[in-house]
Amino acid sequence: MTVTRNVVRDLLPVYLAGDASKETITLVEEFLKADHELASEVATAGNLSLPSTPVPPTSEKETLDSTRRLLKHRTSTMAVALVFTVLPFSFVFKGSHITFLLIRDAPAVGIAWWVTAAIMWICHAVIRYRLRVSGL
Repeated sequence: MTVTRNVVRDLLPVYLAGDASKETITLVEEFLKADHELASEVATAGNLSLPSTPVPPTSEKETLDSTRRLLKHRTSTMAVALVFTVLPFSFVFKGSHITFLLIRDAPAVGIAWWVTAAIMWICHAVIRYRLRVSGL
């Protein structure tokens, strides 16, 4: 069987990467001694270096840690949102009548607490949206 130029071209990626076996290296180098044009192309290709691209740090552990963190934040944002939603409705009994603590007596504080509750509900919704992929 004769080795053609196309066969050597097919072997060049493995040869240039340094992953070829000794027999393949010998075969390619013997052919390149006879074909000077292809040898110059190989020399040019061997001198080229590809720019290194950083691999993004996505590992299973980082993904698991991120999911755990989101689950913790989901629980805490819901708890805070519930407290800030209900607390302005708090009241006390004084004798035979009910005294509302924040709605009637301090409406500005009650509104501020509801604004905080709205922000926490939005944060909770965003976290739930991010967790929808995992089904949690």
